[in-house]
Amino acid sequence: MRINFETEHLIIRPLVPEDAEAAFRWCGDPNVNTYMIYPLYTRVEDVRAWLESRDPDDPDNYDEGIVLKSTGELIGSGGMCWHPERNAWEIGYNLRADQWGHGYTGEYLTALMERIRKVRPVEAIDGVFAAENHKSRRVMEKLGMVWVRDTQYDKLDGSRTYPAKYFRRNLSQPADLCLICGRIEKIMQGTNPYFVKELETGYVVLGDHQYFEGYTLLLCKEHATELSQLTPDFRSAFLRDMAVTAEAVENAFRPDKLNYELLGTGTGRHMHWHIFPRRSGDTPAPGPVWQVREMNDDRYLPSAEKLEELKASLKKELDRLVP
Repeated sequence: MRINFETEHLIIRPLVPEDAEAAFRWCGDPNVNTYMIYPLYTRVEDVRAWLESRDPDDPDNYDEGIVLKSTGELIGSGGMCWHPERNAWEIGYNLRADQWGHGYTGEYLTALMERIRKVRPVEAIDGVFAAENHKSRRVMEKLGMVWVRDTQYDKLDGSRTYPAKYFRRNLSQPADLCLICGRIEKIMQGTNPYFVKELETGYVVLGDHQYFEGYTLLLCKEHATELSQLTPDFRSAFLRDMAVTAEAVENAFRPDKLNYELLGTGTGRHMHWHIFPRRSGDTPAPGPVWQVREMNDDRYLPSAEKLEELKASLKKELDRLVP
């Protein structure tokens, strides 16, 4: 996507075919190419062909030239590309070797992310880099990204496979874009009447409607869609917090059985646990809760007194399990 802006040290502008010779200084540098997915360029003409093949108006790809203000030189390129299957923008960049170590990549990508967020949701940023590429690791850590899992990637010509690290940063969203982020914001403001207790990885709240008395949710602190998008330690703690919440629900409300669901569709796709206390005869036929079409009817909104009673019962059990 064509975009023009400036940061403290940089001018960001679209790349054009006339940039071929300047771009060759990094595209044809073996030191820069060491961990790149593309093969090493050996001719300026091939760089020009690459620049001519690009679609500068692709709305899902912000791949721009990086110009150093102090000299007016084009010193690199890169940006962010939208990956809907991961609900994330993936970062990528190249910088001339003589410009490494000045923080230019982080300066550009931080500013770019803020500009994209003005016109598109940015729920997460992803990055994959060779495990031995410590410079890229530092870039991603400065962007607030954290390791999620080990992976690998291949050069486009198949000449090499790199053991790699997959880093990610999940970003909270405005209330109009994510219902769960909005409810968490109200918890932080002290205005969510359903809030019960904060745990390590999430917030325990009672469901708005109480057709199934004791219906409880655990809202994940991370704005993420899938468990795979969480770091291993956070994921383990999130599952543990869910189990603790379920035990508290069981002890507080004494159901015949509990139903558990991890959902995250709809506005924001922010995953959260639903814990339903089940009792004999609570559905027209044996089966899931969703066959009860009236479960979200306003008749099942608890009164203020009933809500406080339910919250007190649940919090007592949570406090016992998680002092």
